[in-house]
Amino acid sequence: MSTIAIDGSVVSLRHHAFTDGWRAFILSDSHLALDDERGGPYRQYSQRMAGGYKPAQAHWEQTLARAVAEKVDHLFLLGDMSSFPSEAAVAYLSRTLQDTGIAYSYIAGNHDWHYESMPGSEIALRDEWCRRRLAPLYQGRQPLMHAETHGGLRVVLIDNSVYEILPAQRDFFRAQAALGQPLILLVHVPLYVPGRSIFFGCGHPQWCAATDPYWQIEGREPWPENGHNACTYEFHREVFATPELLAIFAGHIHKPSLDLHCGKAQIVVPGLAAAGEFMELRLCREPAAGQ
Repeated sequence: MSTIAIDGSVVSLRHHAFTDGWRAFILSDSHLALDDERGGPYRQYSQRMAGGYKPAQAHWEQTLARAVAEKVDHLFLLGDMSSFPSEAAVAYLSRTLQDTGIAYSYIAGNHDWHYESMPGSEIALRDEWCRRRLAPLYQGRQPLMHAETHGGLRVVLIDNSVYEILPAQRDFFRAQAALGQPLILLVHVPLYVPGRSIFFGCGHPQWCAATDPYWQIEGREPWPENGHNACTYEFHREVFATPELLAIFAGHIHKPSLDLHCGKAQIVVPGLAAAGEFMELRLCREPAAGQ
């Protein structure tokens, strides 16, 4: 038996397998736009995003200081921690995270690896810049998918920052779900739920080139003419049908929301960049039946 409760920015999960009192901060969309002379050759690709989110660094540092003061057990980073893949931003993120002494886990958002108007497909550019720039943030983990257990909770992190799911990612989720442990899924782009906008776009039936409003502004290839691949829809169906899944956490939208779809909670984390907001995850041990 498991339960979920939300009180402001605190999400509490209860299960008899959990370590009581284990806590994490879930952070998304800090959009740090730090750069230095190393970014000079790429300035034509970073110029637009370099001008936004001026309070981002202060919000980032305040949040890390709070995590240290409150002695949280873990930090989960759901992507768009930087506004473009600069060496300065990655070095700053790595250093400040290490300085906290708190373990952390990271998946990329679309801005983390995207230099606007740089030629190439999104799949290829993601692979290239995750390897060339973002590698320190993964700490040796597989960038597109990994899983770990904390306090009795299985945490599955999958990079859906191109809005779609690859077969290897779908198969990885299947393997994690088959373990039969209570789990949560962390992604950057929220999964489709009825009534939400196209930007809840992973598995959205109307996601395609005709509904893509920003491809020219963002300097990227438009979404595919025919919409999602079959694998993305399979992943979407299987996630919401997983009995042990307690919640999905996502970012990308920059404002908080909660949806219940097929009995599963999807919680969108507010963005750090504009208001310094985040979510806290708490695990609570629920006595097993008969105890």
